[in-house]
Amino acid sequence: MANHDLAFEDGVVRKRYLRTDRSQPEREWSTLVWLDEHAPGLAPRPIALEPEPPTLVMSRVPGEPLDTQFTPSQTTAMVEAYRTLFSVPAPRDMPLRFAHPADFVTNNVRWLGEVKRDHLPDVVRRALAAADEWYADAPPGVGEIHDRIVVQGDGNVANMLWDGDRVRLIDFEYAGVGDFAFEVADLVEHASSRLRRLLDPETVIAAFDLTSEQHGRVQDYRKVLATFWVLMLLPGSPGYDINPEGSAERQSEHVLALLTRRSRH
Repeated sequence: MANHDLAFEDGVVRKRYLRTDRSQPEREWSTLVWLDEHAPGLAPRPIALEPEPPTLVMSRVPGEPLDTQFTPSQTTAMVEAYRTLFSVPAPRDMPLRFAHPADFVTNNVRWLGEVKRDHLPDVVRRALAAADEWYADAPPGVGEIHDRIVVQGDGNVANMLWDGDRVRLIDFEYAGVGDFAFEVADLVEHASSRLRRLLDPETVIAAFDLTSEQHGRVQDYRKVLATFWVLMLLPGSPGYDINPEGSAERQSEHVLALLTRRSRH
């Protein structure tokens, strides 16, 4: 199900929300207002929020989605856009992003306990079993917000617009306060880029100048997010029909590779 309809009119976008169960209109409007004050030009400029039906009117951002193999200049521009976003001060009254780290961890554990595994490919079953073992002894602090930042809440490459010079960000429906390490992990583990290997994870991670502690947390959250995407790609899950055949198997191989890396503890 689509979350919204878009209409384009003379440099203006009208975004009509089809779902409001996650406070999408309020999240996006308040975040765009804040960004327009603290990082103008990074995201659409908010013009109006109309109540019935909920519709956000905003400026149209130039560029095309980065839905292709990233060039070095595109990788640099993408990282710069997110470094700018993450440097924006987080207001005290801003809510946590939708599906914040603790929610992801809790949801994964629940989902792992519910999924039927008998008829899944062997590599998928092995990945799920490895995830069970990892979550049973997860590193301390996984799920906590250590470095409080303003976040977009969605690492989909379709939300990164490249105009040939810079990257701008769109779609802040799930925005709010998040954790720095979790968001860096989301950028390299989102299925929109990872399944097609559009970017190099290590290059992106290195570009954020992480401390050793933050780097360890990024690696932990890569495992959390990679597990989530395996679950999303299973038959009957939301990502199954919209991704190529064999995606769950390829993602499972990736999860197994991540889970064999040395843990922080």
